[in-house]
Amino acid sequence: MRGTIDGALSPLPLSPTLPAMIREDPFAQQLCAGLDEVLAPVMLSMDAFTAYLDLGTTPADMLPWLGHWLGMEVDPGEDLDLQRKLLASAGDLHAIRGTRRGIELALEAALGVDVQVLETGASSWSSDPSAPLPGEHRPAIVVIVDSTEDDPIEVERLDALVDQLKPAHVLHRVQVNEV
Repeated sequence: MRGTIDGALSPLPLSPTLPAMIREDPFAQQLCAGLDEVLAPVMLSMDAFTAYLDLGTTPADMLPWLGHWLGMEVDPGEDLDLQRKLLASAGDLHAIRGTRRGIELALEAALGVDVQVLETGASSWSSDPSAPLPGEHRPAIVVIVDSTEDDPIEVERLDALVDQLKPAHVLHRVQVNEV
C-alpha cells in the first residue's frame, strides 16, 4: 500500500485544530507535525480515490490491490499494459469463467500470447437410445501454447494459471510448442 511521501504536505494540518492553551507548546507542535507527515499520504490517497479505481490512472503498485477487489490475481512483475488489460476484461472473464473460451481468454490476457484449449467433452444427437456417448469418460483439457526464444513461456507458471482457472474436477495438461 501507500507509504510516507517525502515533502508531502497535509491538506488538513493538525496543529491549528489544537486548543489555544497547547497550540504553542513545542512538544504538541512536533507531535502534530509527525502525525501530519504520516497522514498526508492518506489524505492525498482519499482525495484521489477515484483515480485509484480507474485502470488508466491507477499507479502500478496499486494494480494488485485493484485486482483483489475484482477477484483476480495480478502478477506485479508482469508488463503494466498486460496487467491493465487483464483487469479491464474482469467482467467478461467472470461471466465465462471455467469454460474453454474463458480459460483461453484469461491465459491470453495473462501471458499476452495466443492459447488453444482442447477439451474431451462433446455432445451429439441420436434417435438411437443405445448410441455411445461422445467424448471421454473423465473430463480433461489440454492447453497448447507456442513459445519463442524472444518470448519464452514458463511451464510452471502456465500450469499454475491453468490450475486456478479450470474447474476443480477437470484434469489438465499443458503443452508448450517451441517455435
